[in-house]
Amino acid sequence: MIDILKNFFRLLALILLQVLVFNRIEISMFLSPMIMVLFIISAPFTNHKWLILISSFALGLSVDLFMNTPGILSFTAVAIAYIRPFVLRALQPREGYAINDRPKAVDLGWAWFSRYAVILTVLFHLLYFIILAFSQDNFLIIIWKTIISSAFTLIFIFIFQLLSFEK
Repeated sequence: MIDILKNFFRLLALILLQVLVFNRIEISMFLSPMIMVLFIISAPFTNHKWLILISSFALGLSVDLFMNTPGILSFTAVAIAYIRPFVLRALQPREGYAINDRPKAVDLGWAWFSRYAVILTVLFHLLYFIILAFSQDNFLIIIWKTIISSAFTLIFIFIFQLLSFEK
């Protein structure tokens, strides 16, 4: 029960951060940081897949309402939540994941967490910008936006990892 409440408040906090802080960052037209992907990245291994999918949909829909992007972030969040188990399986250590492990740098190391976070964050931004543009004409702009926004988002994800470093 405590884990469910913790995850709910983490979901709420990330929605508020995304809507009130990161949506207001206007450095250039190429920068759209999506810190909300941190919820999907840091979902515990023990959570049911359906719970992560539903939570990701709620996260995406909530932010969609504030960004006036009807369904784009909902679809993107659910797609990344769906892809997440395949990425986890591909990055699984030889000895497997321990029962108490979480997808955090403190549990699995910075090298593992960096690969994991980069893959999901880049896929999230790429899918988001492809759907947003809905065209192949701006392919280089989509790639550039993906690189810049992913880098900026990853900086904040790593900062959050450092701030929540517990052992």
